[in-house]
Amino acid sequence: MALSGKRWDKRLFFSCGYWLETMFRGSFEHTLDNKGRLSIPSKFRDVLVGKGDERIVMTNFVIDSQRCLDVYPIDAWLRFEEEVRKKPKFDPRMVRFQNYYLGSACECSVDTHGRILIPPVLRKYADLKRDVILVSALEKFRVWDREAWKKIFVEAEDKLMQDPDFLGDLGL
Repeated sequence: MALSGKRWDKRLFFSCGYWLETMFRGSFEHTLDNKGRLSIPSKFRDVLVGKGDERIVMTNFVIDSQRCLDVYPIDAWLRFEEEVRKKPKFDPRMVRFQNYYLGSACECSVDTHGRILIPPVLRKYADLKRDVILVSALEKFRVWDREAWKKIFVEAEDKLMQDPDFLGDLGL
């Protein structure tokens, strides 16, 4: 498959239909400025630029009683919304999920300096202080307060050490 243009030259196309750079990988420590702006790591920005649209959607997320933010590129968010649209509209679980997850969603763009402005309500929800960490989650990434992330990471590591079959049970 021939590709033209410098931006496309370094991409590899997989048979599953994903470009190599459509997935977020790794974790990066950053700081919020006084206005709540967060600089997006260059490797994450490359994914957004590769998609041709630097808009993102941020929303609430919680796991093991620790709060953070889910951040989706706009195309991944739109696919997610389509999946939600297919679910039963009046199922009380779906209504609760929509109230929590969709109701807090906020669309924004990466500015010319590679930053996003995290709205105050989302910063407060995730208890984001100055030091944060951005963690990949395949087609999205998460923004954690650094101290909360340390707890989540240690708990995950402990689980893996206590139960070596854990990954096998997940089918990985």
